[in-house]
Amino acid sequence: MKIQKVHLSPPAVRPEKVAPEKKKEEKELPAVVYEKTYNRDKGHIYDKMTVDRIKKETERAYASLRRIVENLLTRQGKAFHLLEEGDEIVVDEQARLEAQELIGPDGILGVEAVSQRIVDFAIAISGGDKSKLDILRKAIDDGFKAAEKILGELPEISKETYNRIMEKLDAWERGE
Repeated sequence: MKIQKVHLSPPAVRPEKVAPEKKKEEKELPAVVYEKTYNRDKGHIYDKMTVDRIKKETERAYASLRRIVENLLTRQGKAFHLLEEGDEIVVDEQARLEAQELIGPDGILGVEAVSQRIVDFAIAISGGDKSKLDILRKAIDDGFKAAEKILGELPEISKETYNRIMEKLDAWERGE
């Protein structure tokens, strides 16, 4: 697989050095724990603890993907800061397998994990207020439409993620 026409842009989030995760028993945290905080600027209550947790999870996922790309470039004697528009990058088997693991069913960029982070974030910023559900759905729709406009067409995994988000929001609305 080849990637052509590299357009460089600064990362949206500065990744932190991420140490390999140690396999240890971790206490499972509930999906959403409310620590409601009043936001004077927005005039509503939101769940700051969940928002902060989701930000960290998202940064970790981004750092994992960035590490795969950096290692791929290193194996080809290249680096982000040295790439020029139009440079061709060949995705090798190692990078393909690592990326496949990230987006797989148990991966941090898989449909379940991403949809859960988005739904948890939506619930957290609404302060758990179901009357804001239409606003949340519209914001999510707008985000996916913006991504589609940039990409031309969304990959199948993004379409699956969108559908899963809507299913989870419907379940939240029904109190499940």
